[in-house]
Formats: sequence, C-alpha cells, structure tokens
Amino acid sequence: MEYCLDCGLRLKGREDKKFCSVHCRTHYHNVCNKNSNSVLREINSILKRNTNILKKLSESRVTKLTRNRLSASGFNFDFFTHQEYGLNGEVYNYCYEYGYLLVKGTNEVRIFSPL
Repeated sequence: MEYCLDCGLRLKGREDKKFCSVHCRTHYHNVCNKNSNSVLREINSILKRNTNILKKLSESRVTKLTRNRLSASGFNFDFFTHQEYGLNGEVYNYCYEYGYLLVKGTNEVRIFSPL
C-alpha cells in the first residue's frame, strides 16, 4: 500500500501500513461502519425513549394507564429488551430495568419499576 486509504497521502514507514494517522484510520472505519451501526443506533434510541417514559411515569407514581395514553407519550410497544412470564400466563415486557404488563382483554397497561 503506497497511499492512505482515507486521505490519499503517500505513506511512510512499514510496508503493510494502510493509514497515515490514527485520525484517518478512525474516520475510514467510521464511514465503512456507518450503515451497519445506524440500525443499532435507531433501535437503541427507541429503547432509551421507552425506558425514559416508563421511568418518568414510575417517578410520578403512575402504575396504571391506558395503552393509548402511553402511545401518545411516544412509547413504542414493538421494542423491548426482554420478557418474563407470570404463573398465570401473563407476559411482562421490559425496557432495560423498567417493566410493563399489557392486561389481557383491556386497554390497560400496568407499569412497575425496578426493585
């Protein structure tokens, strides 16, 4: 390799050198990985927003509300980090440490904070 893969400057030093500086190496790899990381950033952004909504509601001592009200606050029910199952078949969804339960047959959502 004679020229830097990022900026195109002529390289000096080792024969197997690909970049002229740490900055060029970092920039080159950031550009290459931009598309693959964008999906992860978007998903993590949604999960963080969901967590912050649940946290604010928990701090306000809100434990029951409607699904519509939670959606209106920007909550996205399609994204959660994990699930736990209750003894009676309930499905508890979590956004990191904050959880919620969609009560079957109703529009009710129950929120619970970490212990």
